[in-house]
Amino acid sequence: MPRIGSFALPYLWVFEFAAPVIEILGIVTIVLALALGVLSRAFFLQFLLFGYAFATVISIGAVLQEEVTYKRYNDWQDVVRLVSYCFLEHFPYRQMHMFWRLRGIWQYLRGDTAWEPLKRKGLQSASVP
Repeated sequence: MPRIGSFALPYLWVFEFAAPVIEILGIVTIVLALALGVLSRAFFLQFLLFGYAFATVISIGAVLQEEVTYKRYNDWQDVVRLVSYCFLEHFPYRQMHMFWRLRGIWQYLRGDTAWEPLKRKGLQSASVP
């Protein structure tokens, strides 16, 4: 009897690997259709607003369901902060994440699979005399 990993890992390899490529192709197709006049501007704006609103409502619902179920946050301001982040999740963070994933795929296909050292940024400790 196969284990769940024999289904989950190929799914992750195929679909999660292909997702940013499919997403960028979709964006390019929509922009080209809009530029060539195949897609009406009114429909494009309605589709964009509906998609953003739908995704934001789902994210807000997930945050509120988690809070009602587990009550992990002692202060209501933390929940308000999380809900406010739901409005920024789909624009511009999603596009930045897609760019990072595409860059990672490109590096992998070029054979660049080595981990690079991170350049630390932050507070420098003051030297004690």
